[in-house]
Amino acid sequence: MKAECVRQVRRFYEAHRQSLYSYALALTSSREAAEDAVHTAFCGLLERGEAPLELRPYMFRCVRNAAVDGLRERRAVEADLLERPGPRADGMDDGLRETLGRALALLSEDERGCVVLKVWESMTFREIGESLGVPLNTASSWYHRALEKMRAVLEDEVL
Repeated sequence: MKAECVRQVRRFYEAHRQSLYSYALALTSSREAAEDAVHTAFCGLLERGEAPLELRPYMFRCVRNAAVDGLRERRAVEADLLERPGPRADGMDDGLRETLGRALALLSEDERGCVVLKVWESMTFREIGESLGVPLNTASSWYHRALEKMRAVLEDEVL
């Protein structure tokens, strides 16, 4: 691997490791599985020998694939989403945080992934689609379906 590519990967890792970890944690609900997914994704990138032009969506897709593979191997997933770090959790009422955690846990992997990438990572639907390997419209549909499901839970529990 060329030295410039290694520097690019290092800069990317330093800038995005927490985001990638948070995303993997949202998918796996396991700290160890999330760490493994991020590690696997970066090892794969280094083995590739060159960074793709769109590195951010590529790495989110690699982390997703590694997380899903890990889930398939383990079969038993812990549902502890409340410990997942998130920038918008500061100052949030504990009851609301628990309700949001329950609402997220009810979503499919794809829907939950879209919500995390859109809300916590501020990705566009194009970037989400690239990260998840689906068309932009599919990512948008998953996101809006997830919001409807979450809205129903919140209306039942909060209102």
